[in-house]
Amino acid sequence: MGKKKVKAKSTSEDAEDQPELVWQRAAYHLHTFAYRDPRSAFASGSALPVVSPTTVILGIVSTLFCLGDDGHAKQFLALAHQCEVVIDGPDGIIFFRAFHQLRRYETLKYDKANPRFGLTNINQGTREYGLVDGTVTIYVGVPRKLSESASRGLSNLRHLGTHDSMVALVSPVEECAKPQPDEVLYLPSKEVAQKLGEQVLTALGSGITIVMLSQFKKDEAIQPTLPHWHLVGGKDTELTAYAIPGHIQGTTKGKIYRKRR
Repeated sequence: MGKKKVKAKSTSEDAEDQPELVWQRAAYHLHTFAYRDPRSAFASGSALPVVSPTTVILGIVSTLFCLGDDGHAKQFLALAHQCEVVIDGPDGIIFFRAFHQLRRYETLKYDKANPRFGLTNINQGTREYGLVDGTVTIYVGVPRKLSESASRGLSNLRHLGTHDSMVALVSPVEECAKPQPDEVLYLPSKEVAQKLGEQVLTALGSGITIVMLSQFKKDEAIQPTLPHWHLVGGKDTELTAYAIPGHIQGTTKGKIYRKRR
């Protein structure tokens, strides 16, 4: 018997496999802000002016869990790889470096007879915090079945970045159209040349800055490591260079981010 030929999917067929996304918009005021560059060490974190797409998606999931809605939280997590995020950063951020205590539990990783196993180990580290000028607007595109959950999660979001980066919702979450690159620049850098022309880059005023952010891989859903535990940050995610508007300037006391000159 002859082998049956398998017809390769065309680009149009791949597009049909992608679910239609419903977009939600939420604007926040941040009292203080800290988000560690995924490449930097935990003990001496260097801050970025925007957060990763994974941070926004997992923030929604965490909020739903905190509200006691574990069913929709698990449903959202299962479809996290199909969601999209666009962030319109603040007008500016003044960053400063602060000392803080690092609290970790003693383990048996390096010493199998560790007498302090299970006790708290405290040491000191540094992290960059920012004072924010203006609001941060988050756009989240989700499959239609997750629309209500996304709205509820964004409406009750408690922090953006580290847990002490508290946020206040400026206006009610609302459904919107997907923002275009010339409206909100937040794109993987490889797509910038394809989607942005010279006129758009000139209109941005301050040009662009390339930052490394974490995003979910699009090929498959997050796989649980245990029946009730998902470990994110390994094979489910990838670091991608993103382009955002503005520039970062170093100073003797820290650094300053400006979206426009």
